[in-house]
Amino acid sequence: YTELTIEALKKMRGHNVCQYIFMCTLFSLGDSQILPLDRSCDAQTRLGSYIGGCFDGVFHGFGNLSFTDGGFYSGEWRNGLRNGKGTMEFSPNNREGRKMYNGGWKKDLISGYGKMEWMDTNPYNVKEYVGYFENNAEHGYGSTVWLNGVTFDGEWENGHAVSGTRCETL
Repeated sequence: YTELTIEALKKMRGHNVCQYIFMCTLFSLGDSQILPLDRSCDAQTRLGSYIGGCFDGVFHGFGNLSFTDGGFYSGEWRNGLRNGKGTMEFSPNNREGRKMYNGGWKKDLISGYGKMEWMDTNPYNVKEYVGYFENNAEHGYGSTVWLNGVTFDGEWENGHAVSGTRCETL
C-alpha cells in the first residue's frame, strides 16, 4: 500500500483527498496479479445487492453479491464476471436442490478445482463432489459421494463419469 504523509496531504490541497487515497491504496489480489480499483461499490443491480471493488463501473476485485433469488456469491470478480476464487450459495429454489460451491471461476462459469456440496435432498441424490470443473460441469479428476454412501473416484467429462472406481458400503 502507498503511505501518504502529512506533507503529501498538504501538497494536495484543493484535491479530493478521499478519492486520491482510494485511487492509490485500494487494490485486489486476483489470479496472482494486483488489480487496481477505481472505487468501492455499494450498489443495487438487477442481479441483487453488491458491495465490493469496481473498475470502470463494473464489479472488479473482491466483492459480495446477494442475488434477488436468495443466492449469495463472495469472491473475486474481473470485468463484471465471477473470476478467480469464490464461494457461491445457490438459491433455495434451485432446480438441482440447495447447494454451495467453493472454488475456481472463469468468466462467470465454475471452472478449475472446487467442491460442490448439496445441503438437502436433490434430484441426483448427491452429497458432494470434490475435483475439477469446466464450464459449470464436472470435468477432469474428481470424487463424488452420494447420499446412500456410494462413492466414485475417477475421470469426468462434461458432467458424466467416464472411468474410475465405484465403491458401495455393505
